[in-house]
Amino acid sequence: MGLELPLWDNIKGKRLVLASASPRRKEIMEDMGLAFDVVTTLAPDENNPANYKTSEEYVADTALMKAIEVFGRCKTETSLEEADIVIGADTVVVIQGKILEKPRSEQEALDMIGQLSGQTHTVLTAVQILKKEKEGYSQSGFVENTSVTFSIIDKVVQEAYVRSGEPFDKAGGYGIQGSASLFVESINGDYWNVVGLPKNHLYRKLKLL
Repeated sequence: MGLELPLWDNIKGKRLVLASASPRRKEIMEDMGLAFDVVTTLAPDENNPANYKTSEEYVADTALMKAIEVFGRCKTETSLEEADIVIGADTVVVIQGKILEKPRSEQEALDMIGQLSGQTHTVLTAVQILKKEKEGYSQSGFVENTSVTFSIIDKVVQEAYVRSGEPFDKAGGYGIQGSASLFVESINGDYWNVVGLPKNHLYRKLKLL
């Protein structure tokens, strides 16, 4: 029998909504023992990085757009129940100052894996939490930073990985929890951040609500 911990007494009875269609984020929140609903955001999955001074500002604003869109829709759409807490998230890979989102073609996926081969890159995940207040909402958020180093990946392996289809719904064109784990030489930071949702930092933030 597992250890029962009073992890979420502070938000018990609150309607918690994840503003993401990501199956990985859903699984992570389930593993955290959270009771929540998923409402897929209609906000753009990708913003324009050129409008921001830093990658951190870009990813934080993109996550906020997603959270705000879902919070508003839960309040106005009759088919949705009003949310007490909405969590929006966005993950990007950054290498040599360049932001890599989800690849849109096989060639783009190949280009991304080629750039990451034998290099160290940064994974940024922004999390934005909106909490319903008497008037509007309060906002809290953070950006988690993890460094990942890939070993050199043979061209034939790169092509086979792209053909597998795994890269296409993942920032930077790879999933660390899948076959791409074989490419990872080292990691510095939160593993779950690379998967798409940093458990510990999210836990600490939710406990403050």
